[in-house]
Formats: sequence, C-alpha cells, structure tokens
Amino acid sequence: MPTFTKNPVVPPIVVDTAAPITIGAQITEQIKLLIVRGNLKPNQPLPPVVHLAKYLGVNHTTVALAYNELIGSGYLIAQRGKGTFIADSPFVKQIIARRNFYDLLGKAFHSASQVGLSVSEFSAAAYAQAVLVERHQINVAFANFFPNSIDISASLQSATGLALVSIPWAQLQAKEPQALEQLLSADLIITTIKNLWDVAQIADPNKEVIGIDVQPDIELLSHISSLPRNAKLLFVCQEQSSSEAMKQIIDYNVHHVESKAVTLDFVQNNRTGLPEFDLVVGSRLVESQLSRYIPKNLKLMTFSIGIDPVNLLVLQARLAAVEMDKLV
Repeated sequence: MPTFTKNPVVPPIVVDTAAPITIGAQITEQIKLLIVRGNLKPNQPLPPVVHLAKYLGVNHTTVALAYNELIGSGYLIAQRGKGTFIADSPFVKQIIARRNFYDLLGKAFHSASQVGLSVSEFSAAAYAQAVLVERHQINVAFANFFPNSIDISASLQSATGLALVSIPWAQLQAKEPQALEQLLSADLIITTIKNLWDVAQIADPNKEVIGIDVQPDIELLSHISSLPRNAKLLFVCQEQSSSEAMKQIIDYNVHHVESKAVTLDFVQNNRTGLPEFDLVVGSRLVESQLSRYIPKNLKLMTFSIGIDPVNLLVLQARLAAVEMDKLV
C-alpha cells in the first residue's frame, strides 16, 4: 500500500482568464508541469476542490472537472475520506521521464518573449506550427532495445525535433500486433547500429532503416573520466536490469573506475554503505528519491545518453530527404 503524505500544499497554479485555452485546461496542464518539475511528487496530496477553487478564484466545478480528468488519465488518485493525491503510476513516471520536452518548451517561450511575443501570441504560434507539422509529419519509428531508464527516444526527439514512436524490441520480437503495425506504417525506422540487421528482418523491405550509435552524455562522461583510478561508481534505477544497462554503457567507454549496479531499494536499505562510493549515477525516474538518501557530500548525477554526432548528421539529412519526398 502506498504511503500518502498529509497536509496538502496549494500548488503554485496561475489562472489567466484571457488565455486562449480554457481555465480547466490551464489547471490540468500546470499540475502536469509541476509534477515534471518535482514541485508535486507521487503520493503528495492536493487541496480539496473547494479550497483550490477559492484560492484560484474560479468555479469549483471547473477544478472538479480538472481533477476528474487527471484521475481518469492516471495522474491523480482519489482516496475516499482521505483526499486527492498525485498518483505513483506509470503515467506519472512517464511524464517525469519527458522532462526534456518541457525544458524545450520553456526555452522556446524564453526565446519568444525576448522578441516581444506575449503568452497568447506564443500559444497561437505554437498551435499554428503544430498544425502545419502534423499535416506533413514524417511517421518515424524507433525500434528501442534500451530499458525505460535509458530514455534514448527523448534524446532523439530533442535532436531531430520530430515526435517519434518508440517501440520496445520485446514487443516486436513477440510480434505484438500494435507494435508490428507501428513499425510497418513508419516512413522511416531508426534503431541502434548493432541491432540494425534484427530490425531489418521484421521491417518492410521497402522501408528504410537507419542505424545510430549512442554514447553517454558528455558532461557525465567527462566527470567520470576525471575521477582517480579505482574510483567507485554506483548506478541506480528502479529495476536491476536497467541499472546493469547503464553500467554497461559507461564501462564500455571508461575502464579505470569500479562500478556497481543496484536498485533504489538497495540504496534505501544500505545507506551506511554509500560513503564508500565517489559518485552516484541515477536515472531520471529515481533522481528526486535518490537525493533524499545519499549523503550531501556525495555527488549525484543523472544518467542521460546522446547520439553520435556523425550518425546524427546522417539521420538529419535522411529525415530532410524523406520529408521533401512527402511534401512533393
């Protein structure tokens, strides 16, 4: 059973009656954003509908509908007699893993405001861009051999500016109908170079499959490279297999350090042994929880991964060519 915290804090939501989206949508999307930023955490309570409505100066029905929508989509959970809480669900973990997307939106708005665009103008411009892109959108599929903790699909989306469908290899291997349909309907298929042949055997022979090589984030790799010989690293994810995958990627690139892959439960139950490590590397999904358990003098870094620059140039050129073919 999850442990729900008490004493709800009013989230810093801003309501703009002149905004181009409804007040309910404003509340819904801001709660999602506050979850991504860590202001609202799993099992944290939200204020009662009437209290939040009074604080925001809006009709309580509007807040109730926003809560119900978020409950229905898996972001909130209602406990009879206790209140409404941020859910500890796959949907919440997924949106937290998409923080890069929200960071990009923040940077885009910062650039827009510097040239004088208002919030409403930015929203309208973003909508116009989305409509045009959707009309000529390339359908790109990523055959994903990585565990969820290694969010290579987010890196691909950030690098290419395209929304892509990430299809777990296990689903393709099991020939699940939805996964196969997504792969076969793609205009372009991306996967890792070492798995190129496997994917090509399943894909439509008339569809192009492009291989990419991945590498750890340069900041993380540089920091690990600067550590002394036999320094000790701890890799932490929710699942052991994910921690092992992170460890293997780093071990392939750096050979002078010792490393250990564990789960978040291990860290929670073995805090006294943490000082022996020189660096803790966690996935984005456990970053906020890890910060509660490790000593303040022990550095914590988030594991992220990027695409080989040469591969990225080839990929961008092919994407441009496919997009041009689709426009003609």
